Amino acid sequence: MNQINWFQAIIDLLQAIISGIFVGVVIYWLDERRALRDRRLSDFRLASNWFRSESKISLRNFDLTGTNLAGHKFIKANLEDALFVNADVWETDFSEANLRGANFTNAQLIGTKLIRATVRGAKFSKAKILKKESLDNEHLPDFTGADFQRCTFIGAQLGNALMMDSILIDTDFSNAIVMNCDFTNANLTGSKWKKARRVENCIWKGVKFDNQENFPEHLWKEIKEQNIKPVKKVRNAK
Repeated sequence: MNQINWFQAIIDLLQAIISGIFVGVVIYWLDERRALRDRRLSDFRLASNWFRSESKISLRNFDLTGTNLAGHKFIKANLEDALFVNADVWETDFSEANLRGANFTNAQLIGTKLIRATVRGAKFSKAKILKKESLDNEHLPDFTGADFQRCTFIGAQLGNALMMDSILIDTDFSNAIVMNCDFTNANLTGSKWKKARRVENCIWKGVKFDNQENFPEHLWKEIKEQNIKPVKKVRNAK
């Protein structure tokens, strides 16, 4: 075999190896996508029937990305580290649930309930947390008494949310829009509001707060004004 044939043989061999590697990578990628799709479908079926089932299984680490769980009930469920990315959870009830580390990035929480839920370290970046309006009444997102320590609401939109008695220690509201929310008696210690995009018409009575550096000047002033204790007038004895 002359030099030219050897050179051509090497080229053919390299092309075959590269082609085989490419086909293998494509097959692996397709298998991974199929496995992910099957897992998400299985997780959704179990989650959507969780409240009606007698045995309340753990939903920890469930992948519910992009699912529609509107109106479902997960009261006292274990949803630690669950994924709700791009999910629709309109009027879904997570009251007293364990949602530590859950990911609600870009989710729709319209009229959703997280009353007394444990939500430490969860992500709500770019989520929409708003009220649901109907002809007869309106359903407000109710997060009363929930524990949101170290959560992120970066770029989120919160409107008419009930956050009374909630724990917001070290929670990040950077670039968030917060309108008409009720934070009565909430703990804002260490929470970050300095870079919030817009905060208006909220109730801050009885809140706990510590560092002025974490708040824009106008918001700090508003919080202070709502928490000024009235001076009692002392009547002179006659």
